[in-house]
Amino acid sequence: MNFINFFREDLSEILGVYHDGEKIFFARLTDKIEFDEINFEIADNDTPAIEQLAEKIKFFCNKNLWQASKISLILREGTATTFQTDFKNIPAAEIENAVKIWAVAHVEKEAQYTFIKSADEIWMEALPASIVEEYISAFEKNSMQLCNITEFPTILSDNDRPPTPYNRAAFAVDIFKNKKPPNVINKKFSTWNIKKISLAAAAIFFIAIIGFSAKIGHDYYNAFKRAETAQERLNNFSDEIYLNQDLNAVTAQIKQFDAAISTQDINSKNLNALLKIGKISDGKIFLDKIKATDETVELEGVAESPDAVKLYLNRLKKFVSPKIKLKNSDEIDGQIIFSISISY
Repeated sequence: MNFINFFREDLSEILGVYHDGEKIFFARLTDKIEFDEINFEIADNDTPAIEQLAEKIKFFCNKNLWQASKISLILREGTATTFQTDFKNIPAAEIENAVKIWAVAHVEKEAQYTFIKSADEIWMEALPASIVEEYISAFEKNSMQLCNITEFPTILSDNDRPPTPYNRAAFAVDIFKNKKPPNVINKKFSTWNIKKISLAAAAIFFIAIIGFSAKIGHDYYNAFKRAETAQERLNNFSDEIYLNQDLNAVTAQIKQFDAAISTQDINSKNLNALLKIGKISDGKIFLDKIKATDETVELEGVAESPDAVKLYLNRLKKFVSPKIKLKNSDEIDGQIIFSISISY
């Protein structure tokens, strides 16, 4: 797998969904488009209707082994507030502001809105911001990202594209694939997976700090104290390092460790292992060196006692990989110097 592509969103599947109140219609685009449907009416129970819809969609996708990570949703008629009119007398530059004024007047101040144009007419749509967030949250709760929400625009209904249920679901795929309106979610969808990028940045920064925490040498006591100081600093850092963080500030913090810099190779194979290693330190184990390759991670460090090493090995087996090997363990001046190999 190309390393750069690892950080991109997976768009190999696009799923368009339309719910008419009785059935849910699916249009799934991979190398070709396919359609499916299921019966579903909102149950009269304590679970909110939007959550019921999201849960049913997730259940059906899991049953069919679909990814269902990105959803484009067409709402049933009457869910949103819509209006169609001509805009001959409205300058093109003022159309969006005119739609915003209309949305505020007919829905609420924080309304989410969208519009499309056809010939001399414009179709506009608005939903309360709270409802939009309710849809987004319900799908996130079921591990799906809702990227588009809209009703099917009546302005597009014609003999060539009648508003059949499958046409509506296919339209959902089309507006997502081509990143075009209408869509009341006022968030730009990126082809980059920000979560993966943030985690990678955090892993790289973690390795840098551990690598800088102690010089490998004969003075193990000094190495132990340096690692202890680095661990205390690490505990004060946030869980995620974002791409827009001030690079100069990060560099200044790293230089305080006054240690040799060793470059580590980070890739999609060892990224998860490195992140997990960074989460299981307990103050009795201090790592001096981490070396990552495509297939293994090599650890060298200092421990308070043999029992501390055994406990650390157990945590590595449980949370990182069952393929753990203690390569070396020597006691020097009351401290255990060890090296561990992790395969995955």
